[in-house]
Amino acid sequence: MSLLFVNACLREGSHTERLARMWLDRRAYGGKVTELTLAQLDVDPLDAMGPNPLAAYSAGVAATDFSHPLFSCALEFAQADEVLIAAPMWNYSIPAKLHAYLELVCSQGVTFDVDEVGAYVSLCHIETLTFVTTAGGGVIDPLDDHCFGYVRTLARQFWHVPQVECVAAWGLSAPGTDVDALLAQALER
Repeated sequence: MSLLFVNACLREGSHTERLARMWLDRRAYGGKVTELTLAQLDVDPLDAMGPNPLAAYSAGVAATDFSHPLFSCALEFAQADEVLIAAPMWNYSIPAKLHAYLELVCSQGVTFDVDEVGAYVSLCHIETLTFVTTAGGGVIDPLDDHCFGYVRTLARQFWHVPQVECVAAWGLSAPGTDVDALLAQALER
């Protein structure tokens, strides 16, 4: 069993990263854990990655040749049995670095394909995807936002992940807030 921990927390002392590590500790995961820290990874939107990356990407997909470095994130993602994504909610969405990473992960022929009737077919092994997030303020509808909602849609539509869950804590920046208590409550839900 392997767990891929996609750490999209870009600030030191991140409440989201703390909650994700609490989640990992509580799970006492017995398999191999690979942590991918996006702050240390050179990931940009596909159309901004040097000279003509869209052509290289398209050529790789057409030839089913995934040796180009553009496909390394997707290849690693496709092999995971479980995925943990930790990302703070920024402006009711995910950080741009995570969006760019997911753009690379959604590689046809690596993490998903399209069958003869146009339906998506998963090429991943993922049984569970857990999304951990926090926000300083309140959240209007945490299950239908552009943060978890976006990741959940990818997980269900492209990768057919059987179990997609969200661990979230909100209102962490309000004066007098007991952050420790809110993080613990998030793990109990």
